[in-house]
Amino acid sequence: MKYARKLLLGGTSLMMLLSVLSACGSKTETNAASGGDASWQEDRVAALEKKLEEQSGKLEEQNITITDLKKKLDELSASVAAASQGGGSSSAGLGNNGSAGRGDSVVITFAQYEKIEVGMTFDEVIDILGGEGEALSEAENMVVYNYKGVGDTGANAVLAFQGGKLLTKAQSGLE
Repeated sequence: MKYARKLLLGGTSLMMLLSVLSACGSKTETNAASGGDASWQEDRVAALEKKLEEQSGKLEEQNITITDLKKKLDELSASVAAASQGGGSSSAGLGNNGSAGRGDSVVITFAQYEKIEVGMTFDEVIDILGGEGEALSEAENMVVYNYKGVGDTGANAVLAFQGGKLLTKAQSGLE
């Protein structure tokens, strides 16, 4: 008896499942297969054409931007080439911030530090100190140098140049 009940319930469940699955068939697939109402296809084509038109507009804008950027690059390349040939600084007036290398092993005294003033050019500072310090940091138009100092262990001075001029200075333990 229990077996018959399970069989009946299982068969009924199977039939319900099959009827639900057959009812879930896509109407659009049926219409497309039978050549029925094509308005959904026309709507889809219109939507795709609109999207294509939008993308074409974006492509035009990007091409214009690329052209403008190429012109700017050519101008910058020409100004860099002219500055390199002339041996001077570029037309942007970046100034001389030094070589940003390992330094000249220059040791600074407190008397030299006092002579250095904010706003001096890199070359004026080098004339006072006798060489470059060790570059700690280098950015687009800025270099920070560390100079070992005369004095206690760890005595030093830090000088920051921007645009070829001394922007700030600091010292610790110089004698």
